Amino acid sequence: MTTDKPKWWQSWMVYTLVGLLLTLGPYVGGYFLLGPSESLALSPITFREYEYETLRIAFGPLGWAEAKLRGERVVISNRNEFLECPLPGDIDEYEPGW
Repeated sequence: MTTDKPKWWQSWMVYTLVGLLLTLGPYVGGYFLLGPSESLALSPITFREYEYETLRIAFGPLGWAEAKLRGERVVISNRNEFLECPLPGDIDEYEPGW
């Protein structure tokens, strides 16, 4: 039997891991719910359109992951109600290759 106390950093690691796991679900859910997807039948491209630029930036890493996991090109853009198509700075494109 030992009388060693757990190290102070071990409990912080557990709390950090639990916090990351609890925020991962809403992050992935928000990616799919806030950005409805449209796929083209002739080419493997998925389009996601978000209302605000901050959402496009925040969900960029999941767009990259979706492109890699699904093996198709993912295009994320801002929704602009005044223009028919988004401006060049409002588009992120992710390719499927590693």
